[in-house]
Amino acid sequence: MTQPSSSAATLPPNANVVPDEIWIKSFSYLNPRDLLHSVGKVSQTFLRLSSSDSIWGEHCANRWRGKLNVGRFFRHHDEDTTNNPSTEENKHIINNNNNGRMMNCSELIRQFGHVENIPALNMGSLMHEPSSWKEAYLMAEIDSRRQTMAREELVHFKWKLVYNGGPSRMGLRQFEANGTYFSPYIGVCEWLLHGNQLMFAGMSLAVERDENTWGWVIGKGQRTVYYSVEVPNESNNFYAP
Repeated sequence: MTQPSSSAATLPPNANVVPDEIWIKSFSYLNPRDLLHSVGKVSQTFLRLSSSDSIWGEHCANRWRGKLNVGRFFRHHDEDTTNNPSTEENKHIINNNNNGRMMNCSELIRQFGHVENIPALNMGSLMHEPSSWKEAYLMAEIDSRRQTMAREELVHFKWKLVYNGGPSRMGLRQFEANGTYFSPYIGVCEWLLHGNQLMFAGMSLAVERDENTWGWVIGKGQRTVYYSVEVPNESNNFYAP
């Protein structure tokens, strides 16, 4: 991750005497773009404080509302040391997180300027349990631009079938991990996902990303269309490539 340079904008007068909690509260009113591209470049102190889990956890909650399969980006070890940054040890831990576990995501932002400019990527080299909510936010944003569905995602989701413009009355469909699909009308058949084409039951349907939900649509524009659906209380912590 690119370090803020000594020539970066200087800290506001008396910045060092303002309690960290006040800076964190102030930064919480800023949007992710400003936090990433403005505040974090002022100084190491502002970078550390603006990376607080209390800030980015809220941004994740707001951004991910209505999105599918975001559970794989959840943090399972909620320990925000930026809320207790009084010791050098804590500061060292946070700086290591920013400069280590977040290095790939941050390097991509540095290279392309903004998250929105990062092209669709295979997430295999980036996926791991996030070390911070800031990293989780960045990982999810990068992954949302991926345009090829993983086999694990096809199996993970349930699928709402819409035929000739009307939803099926036979319930949600499931593509099984063993490569089979059951249709109430034709019985059991095999499925094959090749790139952005899903082949089963004598059909070959294109797979597209749903930009609104971060899910997928199979067969968009065809008589038979499948929409990804997430069923509550089912695990969604797999890590897609």
